[in-house]
Amino acid sequence: MPLMKRKGWKIWTTVLLIAGMVLACTHCSVRSLVYLPPQPKDKTAYLQKRAEWEPHRRTFQREGASLSGWLIEKKGQPLLVYYGGNAMDISMMLPYLDQFPHAKLLVNYRGYGLSTGSPTEQAIMGDSLAILDDVLKETGRTPDDVILVGQSLGSGVATQIASVRNVKKLVLLVPFDSLLETARDLFPYLPVKLILPDHFRSDLAAPKVSCPVSILAAGSDEVIPPAHAKRLRDCFSTPVNYQEFPGAMHNTIWHSPGFDRAFAKSIGY
Repeated sequence: MPLMKRKGWKIWTTVLLIAGMVLACTHCSVRSLVYLPPQPKDKTAYLQKRAEWEPHRRTFQREGASLSGWLIEKKGQPLLVYYGGNAMDISMMLPYLDQFPHAKLLVNYRGYGLSTGSPTEQAIMGDSLAILDDVLKETGRTPDDVILVGQSLGSGVATQIASVRNVKKLVLLVPFDSLLETARDLFPYLPVKLILPDHFRSDLAAPKVSCPVSILAAGSDEVIPPAHAKRLRDCFSTPVNYQEFPGAMHNTIWHSPGFDRAFAKSIGY
């Protein structure tokens, strides 16, 4: 090989290697933005903090992972299933949800709380569907006795589940139409389709949902702008109750005037 060609080949090889390394690092960085699993440093202190709900704590085994959560059964009441956000230990919702009479199922994603394993869209969806089906069988319920609530990342989980199970109601808090489109807005100069590990295409699942839907959006959401919630609203073919809270941000919507009442109404209380 002529000297100039060899030098040119080495230069392009180096460029491709550097580009590959940058892409790999960016992929890892984006993944860390999608999943920020909180895990307790002190398991004993964690359990003591949640001691009130210890009788209801459950561990579900699935494909090598131990998934930790809570099943609070209330005979005669619908089952409320809650799917949390990307940096959320689902146990933080236990005190808030206690005020409602519903039966409740809350399970941490892989790598979250006391759950083992690594989160991916495929794993989260497989786990969530399997656990829901197991609990329905165990409690003698049918899907039409289930209210799915999904917050932020969890809105993508809840919407996909509602598209394949005929549940009673779907409630979405600060949701996106797709994680892919949200990432494109946040990183307009990056090839996000190539580097984003999971896309959570709620926009594709929404037309398959047959139950009533409620969407509670934050008017000043800095993470998922409300335009994404509006786009998702327009993807459903069933009735959607859309409510936007002016001035609310992604993590402060809970403090908005009227939010508690709106949430209670959305779950039928």
